[in-house]
Amino acid sequence: MVNNSKAFNLAKYAIMFATIFVAMMIDRGISAALPISMAICVLLVTFSFCFICNSWADGIAAFACFGIASFIKAFIFPDGIQWYFKPLVYVIPRILAGVTCFGAYRLTLLAVASVKRRRVAQVTAMITAIAVGLVSNTVFFLLPFSYLSKGGSGFVAAIKGLVFINILPEYLTSLLVAPWVVLGVRRGLKLGIDGNNWKITAEDPAPTAD
Repeated sequence: MVNNSKAFNLAKYAIMFATIFVAMMIDRGISAALPISMAICVLLVTFSFCFICNSWADGIAAFACFGIASFIKAFIFPDGIQWYFKPLVYVIPRILAGVTCFGAYRLTLLAVASVKRRRVAQVTAMITAIAVGLVSNTVFFLLPFSYLSKGGSGFVAAIKGLVFINILPEYLTSLLVAPWVVLGVRRGLKLGIDGNNWKITAEDPAPTAD
């Protein structure tokens, strides 16, 4: 993860998009057997990619991949939204959610900078950021979607209908699982607890241990 070449980054983002798209299709397959539409897998994968490298570029790219995957899925499974409105519904809201999510992560890290246990600080920052990202994603997505699909009268009704059926399991899974997935992947990739060993290595070929 210390390679910053264009080829490496292209491969990294291609893997990120492919994984998110597969997770979305898994959710679609699960939802086909249920009376509701779930996004548990894709949200968990997106949040995990968002924080792994502790990088603004990767954080926003994860949500951009989420948006593009949703955009493509909307053509595979038509939803009634005109094609020229689909980026407004699927891509832009997810990018905005990525900005607010990763911004909340960095701000929370500043707020808990005095905490000596770095793992506790990281988990606290990720849980806070995931909560912000989940709310942002829900609001930013449902506002244009409900307006374009239901003439602007469906936003409040959509929120009420989703709270207990969709939102609770999706939110709880992301909040409770994603931070530990991120810490595990960081450890496996030797990125350090803070996820920024790749920055240290770029500056110093021999970074100190955690």
